Amino acid sequence: MIIKNGIVLSPFEVLRETDVIIKDGIIVSLGNADIRYEDDAKIVDASGCYVCPGLVDMHTHGGGGGDFMDATEDSFSRALKFHVSNGTTSLVASSVTAPIDQILDMLKVVRKFKDAKEPICRILGAHLEGPFLSEERKGAHKSEYLLTPEADGYGFITDNSDVILNVTLSPELPGVIELTKELVRLGIVVSAGHDDSKKSEIMPVIDAGLTNLTHIFCAMSTVAMRDGIRSVGLTEIGLIDDRLSVELIADNHHLPPELVKLAYRCKGPRKACVVSDSLRAGGMPSDGAIYILGATNDINAQRFKVVGDVAILLDESRYAGSIQPISRMVKNLVNDCKIPLLDAICMASYTPAKIIQREDAIGSISPGKLADFCILDSNLNVVKTIISGEIVFNNQKGGN
Repeated sequence: MIIKNGIVLSPFEVLRETDVIIKDGIIVSLGNADIRYEDDAKIVDASGCYVCPGLVDMHTHGGGGGDFMDATEDSFSRALKFHVSNGTTSLVASSVTAPIDQILDMLKVVRKFKDAKEPICRILGAHLEGPFLSEERKGAHKSEYLLTPEADGYGFITDNSDVILNVTLSPELPGVIELTKELVRLGIVVSAGHDDSKKSEIMPVIDAGLTNLTHIFCAMSTVAMRDGIRSVGLTEIGLIDDRLSVELIADNHHLPPELVKLAYRCKGPRKACVVSDSLRAGGMPSDGAIYILGATNDINAQRFKVVGDVAILLDESRYAGSIQPISRMVKNLVNDCKIPLLDAICMASYTPAKIIQREDAIGSISPGKLADFCILDSNLNVVKTIISGEIVFNNQKGGN
């Protein structure tokens, strides 16, 4: 395959009049296509379009009517089709706080899809959002399923370290420092969020290996009076500590543009990434229908509804999650936050790949990387998604 005539966003530089040459699912070179490849290569004409790295979503619960916690192949396929049709080529399937047996069921299906030879959309592994979260800032997570590492243990994580890439936890919980050290030893990324912690509780966890913040500004500790003094929380530390990257739910609801701009100015495009945090309602009708956050067979699972362009709890007390894919968030970054397109693409491809330690294979356009691409038209709409050199979504009329 040769991708021709597009504007290549690597995403570190803009490359014009540059062909992308692909062989056996790998990017071979950038430049003028060699005649030996042109003889039998499929030509993709990207005239008038941006050729971007395949988008990487490191925090999503589902979409297209499917939630990964359903732990069924049908729900996984629905979610993956939603994301791939929106330019995402790799993702990390996120759980919610739930009974451990439900989380284990979900991990089994993640493992099966992770090993698929011809993926709908590449699943890199799992992200556990819970059960080690704070009661005070649990958000849409259910209180009755919350646990602490010290009292309840975490063998279910260590036993499945082959498929778990990222774990979100609250720094103030008993046993978190020991858990963090063990996760780091296993090569699992440690993220903090849904917390009610203070600086004296946060800094030891960073020193133990915490590197990322789960959806900054959302369900996260912030500046407040504690023990008679004004103290910063995880939000402020995340903005100023260079050891930490941050996730942004840039759907213009969870974060108004001003907060996205603040994080971007503090962290830059290589330390701030966009995540969809999308629920099963992504891509579904916004008709007031009630949806389930978590497994459909869990009678106690959280319920939510879609109002306008965002998911909220039935009592409308808080958001439940996003319904937008990250390609839509790229448009929000550019149009509403006035972030340069090159930086927006970096925040949706290279940066999440870097955070989850997969930047050696995905997230940028360079020789030796997997041939994953998201091709956008001049209005930043997805027209093609390519995984390992194969077109898996095509919305370009008359295009190859």
